[in-house]
Amino acid sequence: MGFVSNLILGQNFDYQIDFKKLVEQSKDSLSENYYEKLSAEFVKNGENFSKDKVIALMAGQTASKFYDAYGMIDMERSYQVADRFPADTIHKYADQFINVYPINFSLNYGLWKTYEKEKDKENAEKFKKRFELIAESILSTGNGTREKPYFVISPIDGQVLIRLYHKKEIGTMGSGDDVNGNFTDILELMDGENSRTLYFVIDHAMGLLRQQLKEVDEKEVEDEYETDENGKVILKKKKGN
Repeated sequence: MGFVSNLILGQNFDYQIDFKKLVEQSKDSLSENYYEKLSAEFVKNGENFSKDKVIALMAGQTASKFYDAYGMIDMERSYQVADRFPADTIHKYADQFINVYPINFSLNYGLWKTYEKEKDKENAEKFKKRFELIAESILSTGNGTREKPYFVISPIDGQVLIRLYHKKEIGTMGSGDDVNGNFTDILELMDGENSRTLYFVIDHAMGLLRQQLKEVDEKEVEDEYETDENGKVILKKKKGN
């Protein structure tokens, strides 16, 4: 039985197996989970997506050329407090952002609150549904334990889930590994006697960051330094650079 059928029947998403499969499918133009197709569909009517389609799009987003997990954090934080900014400021960047990262958790929250402030009930309801659907899809990927952490795209999606969806405070914050050695964000959801620690797998985001750091290191290795006649250190490029 295929991944989509399993997900529909029991929400049995397994990051170790299904994430890689979905990423590969996202690159296949003949697949139902082809990223370009799903992305365009979500822009048009994402509020009507099933959870399995949302998860497929989330996985595909991590392989998109526009995915920059750590580089977008500041922008995402701005959308989390969209109600503090003029609506035209939010819309100025949202139109472009939504076409390259439609599944972004913070973006959909920000647009919901912006349209709500503008008293545009139709669009406010549309983006509220998208925000809640993304949250419910994340919750369907695991149970938040070290054995089965939630799958998220952004390193701060766990914070959004706790503060803006569950409407709870965050206690201790940290990072570590799940039982399979995948890098996770670890957050404490504060809820009195029901407080608990939640794990969010973001190994794919760290993989991108590691690659970016590797490229910087390689560039530095390619550079040569020498001293001029005055003893000043200068940069000398290798041939071909």
